[in-house]
Amino acid sequence: MMKKPKTFLPEAQRHVDVPTAKIWSLSSSHGLLPIHRILLGHDGSMTNLLELISCCEVTLRTIQQSVIPCPREAADLLAIDVGEPANERDITIVRSSDGSPLLYARSYTPLSRLKPAFKADLMRADIPIGKIMQKHRIEARREILDVGYLSSDRHLGELLARPGPYLWRTYNIITKGKPLITVKEYFPASL
Repeated sequence: MMKKPKTFLPEAQRHVDVPTAKIWSLSSSHGLLPIHRILLGHDGSMTNLLELISCCEVTLRTIQQSVIPCPREAADLLAIDVGEPANERDITIVRSSDGSPLLYARSYTPLSRLKPAFKADLMRADIPIGKIMQKHRIEARREILDVGYLSSDRHLGELLARPGPYLWRTYNIITKGKPLITVKEYFPASL
């Protein structure tokens, strides 16, 4: 009689990708609502999704943006050399109606993979990445790499004007088979 291979996932989850299984696990352990699971697992434009959720337009506010030597963690996700020039951008997405923050994100984009017009729009700072990609007709997909739960963080509390807990996700925007941008997003569970 052949033994079944050991697995860490219940039978019903064995054919599910790792981020989805992790979302299900977080849902069980932290009582996530359906909207939380959608926000963590959504693989399209977050700007558009937040507009649908909040029933109003949202605006991007740039906290800081600069060209830096790409740090190891981001370089590994982007499959580039550590120290290669990359655009680092910290933003919040806020409701246009009252300015309340909905999401904080940090992204890294290797300059070597950008066409001049795309780079110019990215450096203008207050344009969401999804809208830049749409403007330049860039076909891409989002690959969710990891998701998680953070019970508290003072800096996030200040940025998002809400206490924890927070949910986070890391994903790559991939075009032509290569990661173009890596993004880590945080949003309050109270959203």
